[in-house]
Amino acid sequence: MLIENSFEVAADPDEVYRFLQDAHNVAACFPGAELTEDLGDDAYQGKVKIKVGPVTAAYQGVAKVVERDAAARTAVLLADGKDTRGSGTAKARATMRVTPSGEGANVVLATELTISGKLAQFGRGIMADVSGRMVGELASRVRDRIEHGEPAGEAPDVPAPVLAPPPAAVPAMKASALIRVVLAGILERWAARLRAAAPEST
Repeated sequence: MLIENSFEVAADPDEVYRFLQDAHNVAACFPGAELTEDLGDDAYQGKVKIKVGPVTAAYQGVAKVVERDAAARTAVLLADGKDTRGSGTAKARATMRVTPSGEGANVVLATELTISGKLAQFGRGIMADVSGRMVGELASRVRDRIEHGEPAGEAPDVPAPVLAPPPAAVPAMKASALIRVVLAGILERWAARLRAAAPEST
């Protein structure tokens, strides 16, 4: 599936591009991501945790920058990981482009994502929503670092959409409780009628 995201940064496009070319900067800003080893030659070992509703998947694998064009401010990253707690896998080809936007920069991310395992049960709409939230957190932290010079700190997990159970899954009211509610309503109406019919005291 193809997932596209974009965000704005109030900084020079070349500065934004240089910042995003540093894998340590990106990992520090990306929610749930951590670099564990620099393998050299633009390759890195790391892990990332993704939460979709009640399902959490933790992937460990290798990411490598396979294309880079500083003049066009583009880069292509390939990532391949395995679920550390299951048999699922995730592969991604992410293309980044930084272009001028007014007095700042626009960052566009296009990701071809292939997943298997427990996250594969969710459709493109849910995954795109989760991706949007994660990129939104990335954008916020990139802006903090570039625009305000603030440290990224540890990027927190971004809550993903919680999938509500269907109406049939909601426990039905017990019969005894329903009877008590009905009787209480009847008694309240009788009491109101009696109060209305009672003669006023002089």
